[in-house]
Amino acid sequence: MPVAPVKYTKTIQVMVTDTQSKTLDKMRDRNVKIPQFIRDAISEKIKRDYQELRPKPKEDCCPF
Repeated sequence: MPVAPVKYTKTIQVMVTDTQSKTLDKMRDRNVKIPQFIRDAISEKIKRDYQELRPKPKEDCCPF
């Protein structure tokens, strides 16, 4: 029996405004790969905000 390959990606849908759609169309006309551009932008944002995304350790507050 053949085994299906493991899929490491998830598919999501993103809603964009009309202006954003027009900008993406212009980028597509300039041979920018839109899916890769979006993946790179998300990755950059996660790396930049990583410290804020990590759970903060709770401080034990003892009033005595």
